[in-house]
Parts: sequence; structure tokens; C-alpha cells
Amino acid sequence: MASKSSKYFSIKIARFLMKTVGFWYPETSKEKWILDGILFYTLMAVTTSLIIVSLDFYYSWGDFYAITYTACSIMPVIIVLLKISIFILHRTKMMNLIKYTQENFWYRKYDNFGEKILNDIDNKGILLMCSFTFFVQGTAITYTLTPIIENLGKNDSDRILPFKIWIDIPYSTSPYFEMLFMMETLALIHTAVCFACFDNFLCLLSMHAAGQFKILQHKLEMIFDWDVKVSLETIISVNKKRLNDCIKRHNELINYVDKLENIFTHTMMCQLLISSIMLCVAGFQMFLSQGTLIRRMIFIAHTNGCFFQLFAITLTANEILIASQGVSEGAYAANWPFLPLEIFDNMGTSLLMIMIRAQKPCCITAGGFFPVSLETCMAVLKTAASYFTLLRNIDDEKN
Repeated sequence: MASKSSKYFSIKIARFLMKTVGFWYPETSKEKWILDGILFYTLMAVTTSLIIVSLDFYYSWGDFYAITYTACSIMPVIIVLLKISIFILHRTKMMNLIKYTQENFWYRKYDNFGEKILNDIDNKGILLMCSFTFFVQGTAITYTLTPIIENLGKNDSDRILPFKIWIDIPYSTSPYFEMLFMMETLALIHTAVCFACFDNFLCLLSMHAAGQFKILQHKLEMIFDWDVKVSLETIISVNKKRLNDCIKRHNELINYVDKLENIFTHTMMCQLLISSIMLCVAGFQMFLSQGTLIRRMIFIAHTNGCFFQLFAITLTANEILIASQGVSEGAYAANWPFLPLEIFDNMGTSLLMIMIRAQKPCCITAGGFFPVSLETCMAVLKTAASYFTLLRNIDDEKN
């Protein structure tokens, strides 16, 4: 079954990343055991990361620069652990959603217009997912490279790790240093994969949902094309079947977005709340903190990753809003003004109901409080700017 999706590279990327953290629909019992084992390793890696950065944050309390530095490390780990916890609770729903998406979106046969829509989604998905994953893994790499560069020319007793270890062992000497460095690096890279994979997956599902609404809009626009050589009864029967298929498809897509909303709404809320703080703290460290150039590179990567994450999830959620409303335009643009009265009497009410329902757009909300759109992106950036100003004022007072 996996070979069917090999045509679209964006799907392969999302599937690979989700399998890397243990969340995918298993097709065999053996694959289920493997994914369960990977999920257990994921939990161990993220928990290890949380313990390390939490201790660092605790012992940094009272030092303004140290707290803001450590906050950039602890917040991504917290949001990853929250997402994993929520998705474990909704794991059955997520597996069913993946299976439904495969069977009804990815593996269906499409006409030329549908193929064009899916190719556009694939190209956009590759750009968004590869860019976001690059920035996230770039942040992990800068965390790993920083101690390597700073350890050059130092004695063994002065060596530092990517994250400080607050335990009473000589961690700067061999073999403790090498063991702890490897442990932190593996936990860091896997946590970074977790940070990227869930949002990449949500973006891909959102783009495909929006694409299906666009395909439905096109079908509605072309629904009342008919051959004048056939009988009126045949025209009525064929067009009624087409319209009923469109109504069923519209209802399926509405239910699909509701399932997306049910699974991702709480993680979306947590992400948006933390994104503003992360952008603020990472920006503060990037512009105003006293640190080496290589350490500033960490926060440049942090800021780029946070911004691109925020942009990607709000952009794709915004596409669902626009595309679901476009169904109403598709129904209105159908060839209904030139229908024979006998056909319009049979199907006019159904067409009108589609237009009325499509006026209420489908959306993904943040905890049910507000729909996520590009306006949300601007609101989070404004909030981050306000927090940044507050941190700068605190910094000025301390100086």
C-alpha cells in the first residue's frame, strides 16, 4: 500500500517523520510492534531531554540571562511532550484518520484537474515541510556544534556539554563526557524530529483537505453540463446523481475537518501560546544577550524555526477556511440559470442548501476559542513583539 503514495514526495516525508516517532497506521502486527517500540524510545528520549533542561532551568533561577537562555531549550521540549501525550490519548482516532486519508484522498483516482491540485499540494508540501524540518534540525545541529567548537584547545577538565548536567560526577572527563555527549545528542535530535513531524503532518492534512474542497468546487461548477441529444429524463437522472455525489462529498469533507479539529485543537492552542514566548525569548537572546557568535547562531536558528512553524500551520489552516467557502462560489457558478425548469425544480433546493452551508467555513480552532488563520499569525507576532519590549525593559533596568 505504501507504494501507492510514492508518487507524492511530500507524503513520503510526512510518513517517514511520523514513523520515526512511532505514530502511523500499522498494516501488520509486526509493524505495530515496531511502531510501539519506536514510540517507547521517543518517550524515553523526550523525557530525558525534559529532565536535563528542567534541572538546568531550576539551577539557573535568579540569573536573568541564564533563565532566558534555558527557556529556549525547555519550551520546545514541553510542547513536544504535551503533543505526544495528547496524541497518545487520541491515538486510535489518529490511526483511523490516517487510514481514511490514505484511502479517500491519497490513493484515489483523479481527473486532470484533481491531479493538478494534488501536484500543487505536493510541491507546496515539499517546500513547507523541508524548510521547517531544515530549520528545526539546524537548531539541533547548532546546539551540538557549539560545545564542539568551544571545546577546541581546552583541557579535558574544562570541556562542556550541549546542556549542562547537574549531577555530582566528573562529566568533563572520559568516558563520562563521551557517554553524556552521545546521550544528549541523540535525545536532542529525536526531540527535534518530534517538534517538526506533528506540525508537518497537520500542514499536509490541512493542504489535502483544502485541495479536496477545491476539487469539489470544480465539480459543482461543471455539474450541469449536459448533452442535448439525450432525453430529459436521462438528463435529470444523471445530474441528480452528480449533485447527490457532491452533497455526500461535501458532508464527508466537513466531517473530516471536524476530525482534524478534534485531534489537533488542543495541541494548536498550546503551540500558539508557547510560540509567542519562544519568539520573544529567542529574539531577545539573538539581539541583546551577551554571548559568543556561535551561541547567537543557536537563537537565529530558533527564531527562524519558530517563525516558519507559525507561518506554516496558520497558512495551511487558512487554506481550509478559504477553500471551504469556495464551495459556495462553485455552486453559484454552476450552469443553473440555463437549466430547464423541470431540472431546476428537482435540484434547485439542494444547490441552494450547499451554498448556505458553505457560507459557514470549516476551520481548525485553537482550543475551540478562535479559528486559526493568517490573522492568528499576525496576532502571535504582535504578542511576541510586546513580550520582547517587556524583556528589553527588564534588561535595561538590570543594567
